[in-house]
Amino acid sequence: MKIINEKTFWGEDINTPEGFIEDLCNRLNTVYTTAMEEEDKMRQLAYLIGAITGITGRLNRVCEKG
Repeated sequence: MKIINEKTFWGEDINTPEGFIEDLCNRLNTVYTTAMEEEDKMRQLAYLIGAITGITGRLNRVCEKG
């Protein structure tokens, strides 16, 4: 894992893999909570797909394949 120029949702620097994972969890929890408050199932799905897409891109950027 390369943690370079990564920031938390609140703009703080992330310097460790643990901090990176904690930030991903915080982001997922926020999106999930927001999605479940939405009554429209299509909007719920849109929130969740958007989160998965964003997190996938972030993981691909940070995790190197050897």
